[in-house]
Amino acid sequence: MVVVSSPHSSNVNLTFEEISAVFEQSYDGILVIDSDTNVVLVNDSYFRITGLDRKDIEGKNLREFVKNSPYKKAACIEALVSKKSVTRTFNNLVPGKIVMITANPILDEDGRVRLVIGNCRDMSEMVQLREQLERAQEIEELYYKSLQDPKATAPITVSSRINEIYHAALKVSSVDINVLITGESGVGKEVLARYIHENSSRKEASFVAVNCGAIPDNLLESEFFGYEGGTFTGALKHGKKGLFETADGGTIFLDEIGDLPLNLQVKLLRALDAGEITRVGANSPTPVNVRIIAATNKDLGNMVRENKFREDLYYRLNVIHFHIPPLRERPEDIRPLCMYFLNEGNRRYGQNKKLSFEVQKKLENYKWPGNIRQLKHVIERMVVLSDGENLELSAFAANDELRNDNIIAAEATDLIMINKYSPIPQVVAEVEKQLLAHAMKQYTSSRQIAKVTGIDQTTVLRKIKKYGLDQLQTEE
Repeated sequence: MVVVSSPHSSNVNLTFEEISAVFEQSYDGILVIDSDTNVVLVNDSYFRITGLDRKDIEGKNLREFVKNSPYKKAACIEALVSKKSVTRTFNNLVPGKIVMITANPILDEDGRVRLVIGNCRDMSEMVQLREQLERAQEIEELYYKSLQDPKATAPITVSSRINEIYHAALKVSSVDINVLITGESGVGKEVLARYIHENSSRKEASFVAVNCGAIPDNLLESEFFGYEGGTFTGALKHGKKGLFETADGGTIFLDEIGDLPLNLQVKLLRALDAGEITRVGANSPTPVNVRIIAATNKDLGNMVRENKFREDLYYRLNVIHFHIPPLRERPEDIRPLCMYFLNEGNRRYGQNKKLSFEVQKKLENYKWPGNIRQLKHVIERMVVLSDGENLELSAFAANDELRNDNIIAAEATDLIMINKYSPIPQVVAEVEKQLLAHAMKQYTSSRQIAKVTGIDQTTVLRKIKKYGLDQLQTEE
């Protein structure tokens, strides 16, 4: 039994097993050598951070190890020789990691070094945490900006790819030039088109959005260009303005331009080239001054090659081209979008719901085939369906498309059943056993299992043997 005295409390009795558990649970790596540089203690975190194998160093002589390895400097050996604390930083110990090692000597009563304690920390994790904090601050600013200005039209984005697009779009907005926007359905093509319009000299005039695929072919021409009175049965007596005349002086957004029939493509080209349109049934053209922004989720270049889209119209529209990547390729935008739509939903439905970390991670891990439009609808439904203060997983699972895509990965066979009053060590052991057994069903190597469970490979092998799972592996 080891007795540890504390100046602030009565003596606390710790067993060797408890002290070992504390040592192993340290997130920092710890290496202890004696006065002859023999390694006497080392924890799992040390191997996780340094990338070294346990067999190469555990129970070995550190000086001999350093002599036969690429690492010619060892902080622990320097501390042993100098009898002073030594700190060293290594940038090439593990690819992509910055490892800082601090070694402190422990002296006996005669001033001789008895032990040296080496503490190592992955500083790259600290750098990542700092970057995450900065990103979180950006998101917070976006969130509160949306609270203060519900009508703000600035894009809700933090990803560099989308920021670059909007930065270029801002430049383009000041020039009266045609723009083609491509991307999957729901990525925000109309949002970008409105952003260009609202930052242009035409912002005081109309922005007319048209879905070319939603208008029946026999009505397209009259909807686009209008008609004279009495042109056909049911026509208004005094005729009707078309969408181009409605957008005169402003911007017309032609969404799903790839669905436009070839016969109307010819007339659209005429409107672009001549700056005029001819109403159905009219004898003379009408001048119009509009800026055209077109968008599609189709490959117009391929459609041109297949003679499904006019080449001359394609090049007339494709003066400036923006391609918006899908949401799955820019997951860093999911969180700020969630917060924006949550705020919007709370305002609309008179709620005050919050986004929990658990639900947030589920949202970030989903692939979002419907992109931003799908995310908006999901958040909206969760605001309405959740009973508690936070958006709930139960309401989350109520969305059929999410459930069908297995966003919530939970198998009934993997539920861990424990007694309410089971000792904690027993519960921990049972959890470890079941998690390892489940991982062994999906992964064949201990290296893969170590990666998904967050422990080192040696610990995986030791625990598999401890719980008798190696026999299960052999049987299978």
